[in-house]
Amino acid sequence: MKTTGLSLVLILLAGSLVAPIGFSVAETSSQTVPAAPTNLSATTISSSQINLSWTAPVNATLSHVNGYRIEVSTGCIGIFNVLIANTTSTTTAYSNTGLISGICYQYRVSAINSVGVGSPSNTALATTFSEPSAPRSLTATAISSSQINLSWLAPTSSGGIPVNGYKIERRNACTGSFISILANTSNTNTEFSNTGLTNGTCYQYRVFAHNSVGTSAASNNATATTLQTQVPTQLRVPSAPTGLSVTSQSSSSLKITWTAPADQGSSPITGYRVQRNGTTLVNNTGITQISYIDSGLLLGHQQTYRVAAWNAIGLGPYSNTASGKPANQTSTTIDINNLGQLVSDFVHRHNELFKQQREDTINAIKDCHEKIRNASPENRKQVREDCKKDLKALGEKNREDKRQFQQEFREFRDNAKSIIKEAKENKTINKADVKEFKQDLKSFQKETKNDEKDFAKAVKEIKKELANQDKEHKKPTKNSKPKQDEKED
Repeated sequence: MKTTGLSLVLILLAGSLVAPIGFSVAETSSQTVPAAPTNLSATTISSSQINLSWTAPVNATLSHVNGYRIEVSTGCIGIFNVLIANTTSTTTAYSNTGLISGICYQYRVSAINSVGVGSPSNTALATTFSEPSAPRSLTATAISSSQINLSWLAPTSSGGIPVNGYKIERRNACTGSFISILANTSNTNTEFSNTGLTNGTCYQYRVFAHNSVGTSAASNNATATTLQTQVPTQLRVPSAPTGLSVTSQSSSSLKITWTAPADQGSSPITGYRVQRNGTTLVNNTGITQISYIDSGLLLGHQQTYRVAAWNAIGLGPYSNTASGKPANQTSTTIDINNLGQLVSDFVHRHNELFKQQREDTINAIKDCHEKIRNASPENRKQVREDCKKDLKALGEKNREDKRQFQQEFREFRDNAKSIIKEAKENKTINKADVKEFKQDLKSFQKETKNDEKDFAKAVKEIKKELANQDKEHKKPTKNSKPKQDEKED
């Protein structure tokens, strides 16, 4: 009986031990992959970093989770690629760095254990920070002769972080390159007053937005012209001419030359007063020529001169004085044997003078025509008046240069005739040489007259050509629309 009882106890004890052992084996053989992580979130940190965090799967410890797989969809297009195959850590956070600014990234996370990879978590997306988009609708408004106000709209996108200021650039006179006038306003105001500008001048502007990532593209350009106001000026006469000198031109003439005043005063110089021996010889030459020939003087008599400049305000102070005597040029400058060469020298000087005057006049006409044509309607009348004054002054200068040249030639001719007469009496010149010299003088005078005619003809032709260009310019094009007043007519 004891044996039987003891056996029964051992049997029962054995049964109680076998049952737990059998249950443990069955449970181990049924382990599976982990459940999905939950609460995945993505947070943008910078233009190149997004941080992830999530909650571990339910029963992660019992599931023996030993790492996580992280997948990413660049551009948030729903196509995922493995970013991290296995973190080999139970940490439930990850920093994704080295990203591209302004790009959307979408993520999902799966838990890993020894059996395999579990189901993915929810998806989470975030966009890296970027520079702002361009400011919009920039306008520029002239407030005064020295101030232009700017106004614009903030960018439609701040780049994910706040705009912290604006950069403002300006193009002076609306030409050339933009220059920065304010690197960063350091505030979010969308208005700016640009002061200290020049009266009646065009300015062009553009604006850029700043955030901590960088600078946006430029806004549209905006242009304004400061108001035109008359700036009071002090009325001043010219300063004194300088460098006055006197040289003998012939036995009866002196040439006075000087340097124009360093300061023409508050309006352009219009002419000069010339005094001889304290008496006014010419009250106003009416031209800006800085030389004058005084003729009809007595041989060897000293003359003293001074000059002063005129402008629209009045007469300025006199220059220094200078003196000279007409000298007998016959013995020093005119030789009976070089009369032909002297005539040739006059021909050459005349040709150079004529060529220069012709070029200056035609170029001045063309320049004036171009200025008038390109002038704005409100300024065209003033430009035309200024051109008339400039052309008149040039014409007067040309006439004075020719008058002085002709006077020098007449004096040369008269002196030469005196020399020839004396040579004929002394029988030191033959009739053939006299005849040749007279023929040279006659030819030169004839050519001079012909040149004057050619000059006038060239001016007439260029004016006609410019008038024809204007007609062609004003012709309506095939597709041009008639003006409103023409329609009403």
